[in-house]
Amino acid sequence: MASTTSDYDTGRATSTFTDSSLDCAICLCPLDDDGESGSDDVSDRASSTITLRCGHRWHLRCIEEQLQHAQPDTSRRILFSGCRCAKCGLFCDHPALRHLTRRTDTLRNRVDELITDQLSVDAASAWHSADKRERKKLIDEGRRSYAFYLCASCNEPYFGGTVDCADQSQGELPAGEGDRLCPACSPSSQLACRDPIRHRGYHVWKCRYCCNASSHICYGTVHFCDRCHDRNSDRVREQGRRYGSRVNASSGPPPLEAIKCPGGNACPYPKLEGQDHHLNGSACRCEQVYYCAWCRSMPLSARHGNNVILEEGSRNFISNPSGKFGTRHWQQLNPQMSWGVERSELSVDGTVRTNFVSSFQWCVMAQSVPLHRLVFDPSSVRIEVSAMYMARTDCPSVFRMEAILLDSTRQREIRRRSTAALVAPADFWERASIVFEPTGGAHHVVMVVYGKDGSFWRGQFGSKVANCSVRILCAEDELEQIVIPDGERGGGNQRDGVVANRARQRREIMQQDPIDWVRSHVFDILLPFALIVFCWLMSPK
Repeated sequence: MASTTSDYDTGRATSTFTDSSLDCAICLCPLDDDGESGSDDVSDRASSTITLRCGHRWHLRCIEEQLQHAQPDTSRRILFSGCRCAKCGLFCDHPALRHLTRRTDTLRNRVDELITDQLSVDAASAWHSADKRERKKLIDEGRRSYAFYLCASCNEPYFGGTVDCADQSQGELPAGEGDRLCPACSPSSQLACRDPIRHRGYHVWKCRYCCNASSHICYGTVHFCDRCHDRNSDRVREQGRRYGSRVNASSGPPPLEAIKCPGGNACPYPKLEGQDHHLNGSACRCEQVYYCAWCRSMPLSARHGNNVILEEGSRNFISNPSGKFGTRHWQQLNPQMSWGVERSELSVDGTVRTNFVSSFQWCVMAQSVPLHRLVFDPSSVRIEVSAMYMARTDCPSVFRMEAILLDSTRQREIRRRSTAALVAPADFWERASIVFEPTGGAHHVVMVVYGKDGSFWRGQFGSKVANCSVRILCAEDELEQIVIPDGERGGGNQRDGVVANRARQRREIMQQDPIDWVRSHVFDILLPFALIVFCWLMSPK
């Protein structure tokens, strides 16, 4: 095997050897040294030979066909094994293959973000206490154990259960039953939740085969309660024992037997409008979201209209959040297409009169917030990054937001999270947010905003953005202990540390009981008076 150094996340590898193979390992035909291609311009693709970044040589046409077959689709769970070099297992990388690897590279990064989100829930304690090396091990384990699928509507990946369930071919949905939809695009979610994209983690789903609330998701779209999940596992094992390889994913075994809903008041779970019982069985229409915990926790007055209930926290640390001063304080990251500013046709809250607006290609801008100059201990605070977004009524558009935590050098990335590509609503402002739990080593947070229109209209007709925000989430009575007062913020790290120490000392003094404070500082209080009396006694009369 070749000796290489590699990085899973980027798929890059630096070879330390030269492949001496004479034949292509796919078609077993001779490799033509004269047809070596190192760019996208390939005249004879059938016989051209390329050397991947890992050092192994293949026919260009053969490796292209392999990558075409490996492209993920909505009919099966996402697998990246076909995107690897068959000789060494590293991801294929070559300029002539970028038209095929660009999509899978982006998809792999998006799946890794979903793995991080899932680990922060499934293994919260281990994840938050792990260092960089341990987190890498957890992510590697997540790649092996979690199953992800492509949504047939938004074409975004989503978590669909574990590999143990997905690899049981007897349990897969029969072909043609219906497309897989992510929780945000499912009609069931949209019926029960006002904001299914942002609230997708708070949906309480019904078990497909009975009326109980689900606790498992398998095969991408099938929700099970504990009991039905165990029954399904027993069924799959029994079918495998009886029929072995004769049972395949296209035909499948007999479906799991449904438990009939008693109906009416005998069933305590919510039912769809106009129905007095639940549909239980193997069909997709048996899926239902009982309720959204987020929407249920909101006051009735806030469940309609554009009211946004914000969690308590600090003021907004973003400068020029809505374009009042043009694009000042924002760094444009796409030199070919930049964000602009326009007067708002629909104000976000009645006071904001301007908003940013994008164009027909991805417009990207970013702003960095120096947390170490704003809070006493950046590693111990919860950070929220948010923005309001909207579309024109005559031109569809999409919006995306990303947040990055950096260390004190601003060179090392500690954590990165992003939203999906969100379809912007045309008649009201919607809010997107990302929350970081306390993260060790965090010194800076970078907010990145993406936007474009969906019709490729020349001009600025893309998604609109306003109220870009970075806040510290905490109770109001805790702000004084967390946020450095405006008048005490310095420019340098050393001065910041002195300011922080002085502010902590004042805070500790204010929190002490007055009598205890006097007792602990009696010497400091009496010493000046004692010196005055001593000097008076020693002075000549």
